[in-house]
Amino acid sequence: MREVVDNMQTEQAVSLIPTQNSIIRAFLDRRSLTMEDVAYLINPSENHQHDPFLLKGVGKWIDILHSLKGQPIAIIPDYDADGVLSGTLARVGLFLFGFGDVYLYPPKTCDGYGLSKKSVDNVLKAQPDTMAIITTDNGSNAHDGIRYAKEKGLMVLVTDHHLADTAPCADAVVNPNGHGDNTYPFTHISGTAVIYKTLTAYARKYIDCPHVWRDFRSLVLLVGISTVSDVMPFLNENRYYVTESVRMLTHFVNEYSVDRVCGYGDTPLHQYYRGVDLLVTTLQQNGKLKYGIDVDTFGFTIGPMLNSPRRMTGDSELAFRLFQSKRVDLLDEQRVLPSDELFAINEQRKAYVRSLTNALFSHVEGMQLYGKTPIDQMVFNARMNKGIAGLLSGNFTKRYGLPSIAFGVEITGIKGNQDEDDVINVDVPSGYLLTGSARSPESFDLHSFLTTIDEEHPGLIEKWGGHPQAAGISVLAENYDRFRDVFVSRFTAIMDEQLHQNQKEPETLSPFNGEYILTTDAYERLLPLGASTAPNSETVLLHGNHTVFTNQTLWEAVRFFEQLEPFGHGFPKPTFSVAIAMRDVPYIFNMGAGKQHVKLMLSNGLSVIHWNGAELFSRSEPVETDAQGNPAPDHRVFVVTGTLSINRFNGDESLQLIAEDVSELKM
Repeated sequence: MREVVDNMQTEQAVSLIPTQNSIIRAFLDRRSLTMEDVAYLINPSENHQHDPFLLKGVGKWIDILHSLKGQPIAIIPDYDADGVLSGTLARVGLFLFGFGDVYLYPPKTCDGYGLSKKSVDNVLKAQPDTMAIITTDNGSNAHDGIRYAKEKGLMVLVTDHHLADTAPCADAVVNPNGHGDNTYPFTHISGTAVIYKTLTAYARKYIDCPHVWRDFRSLVLLVGISTVSDVMPFLNENRYYVTESVRMLTHFVNEYSVDRVCGYGDTPLHQYYRGVDLLVTTLQQNGKLKYGIDVDTFGFTIGPMLNSPRRMTGDSELAFRLFQSKRVDLLDEQRVLPSDELFAINEQRKAYVRSLTNALFSHVEGMQLYGKTPIDQMVFNARMNKGIAGLLSGNFTKRYGLPSIAFGVEITGIKGNQDEDDVINVDVPSGYLLTGSARSPESFDLHSFLTTIDEEHPGLIEKWGGHPQAAGISVLAENYDRFRDVFVSRFTAIMDEQLHQNQKEPETLSPFNGEYILTTDAYERLLPLGASTAPNSETVLLHGNHTVFTNQTLWEAVRFFEQLEPFGHGFPKPTFSVAIAMRDVPYIFNMGAGKQHVKLMLSNGLSVIHWNGAELFSRSEPVETDAQGNPAPDHRVFVVTGTLSINRFNGDESLQLIAEDVSELKM
């Protein structure tokens, strides 16, 4: 019944979309979206999931699993958030399907990635009679670990979603991105989604019990969180997983009670429910749910919390413990709840990353005085916890728009190139294995790039693997400089070739890089001066007598975009560019405990907010004054690109632009 009502509401919503609106029409054309696509975006349902039996090898996988019923099984997941969620899902799912309480091994970074010799030994130490190992979110590239497990007499069932060039020697493998697998229609799903779909296939063949199916479907919550935290595209069946997870967690929040938390038993299913409720408790107590649940709750709060223990300590056990706590744990008033521990460690992690990021940016900008551009510094190392490398690399990529690799160095006593306070590009002794994380913009295929380097320079890279936008990599210290030179020179060659093909010089690129341009008085003054605009941008009148209060076309479009939430990786929110002459800005407010955020109130009624951007818009001291002591006019002009949203407060609505990119024009 719910689905029928939802479909009727969707049809009504789609029929009311003002497709004659120029902004909406341009959006639909640019994204090649039909009204049928829009209907799915507005109301994705479980019927949009693909048949799990389209996954290559899933039939063999579930049959082997069924033959293992009653035998001791262990799960070896990855140690990131997707690993925590996929491992938890496997444990609970297997319990529901009659396999008992399967041993879930909490991996450590010192074990090596995924199924390794060390992790196999640790599993056998904890559960000596183990007969089989199931991997989640790893295993496709664990050739040595799988061979070692087989030598120990273990069966190995792999579920993974990482790219793999060769098939592992496991007893069965399910991986939509695996070697020779081109059967699954949508490969961009998380490791948690892969194990969920694999167990769904098992249930369809071997389980015929409605209440088991009901409980199993509750695990979709974990799939949705992993989809966001592992940066999967918000497209296809992923939209169902994400929107359903938001709905489920909202239900947990609305139905929350202390009695319910204390009333859970100690089965894997109830431990999972308890973990979610403990998470809700901690988030509510720390003010993280006062605006409700959305994808940002997954991407900026829950995902980082689950990642924080292994980033800060190299041990993921605490994150797994969140979904394995027992009733007796709640009765111990001296015991800190795992959700509270996770929150505290994540706060420490944020402060630690801020400090490292400031050091990195200061180093990069300082080196520009010596002729070193950000491109020259795309590969760097830092004295830090190795688990932080991906965050530091991501911050570099976000700031400079370039692929990057951050290598973590944890040797005590290492001195920097200049003095003991240096943390960036420290000297590393020969023989030390540098492990790092790589990140890249969406437009750059990092996996293909590293594949070519590995093929053309055999032995330069010790080990690597990952996705088009993220990868893990290991390089010996004695090869570090040569690897950096090869990485930078190859990237430079690719950029030069693209510039040659496009016959476009860098200086012709426009700072107006949004899909739409909001025309202000400053924009109109810039045009006669030769300011260039992006060739595919649409203009929206917001100058002269056209304000945000009177532009109904803009309001209609923003309300339409709200219907299409969630936006995210693979389905980005539409972007708008606006020129801002600081002399035209009547009000500027600094916000935040440290006054680090800034809000500009433009004369056309638009608010522009730049998080952590107060320093960028502040004037250099001392500010020149006239004879009467009044500040001289501020002649700076900025182009801000970001996303539009509706700010609702005390019944009033206003439009605000959340800045993502800011360029100062040199006039």
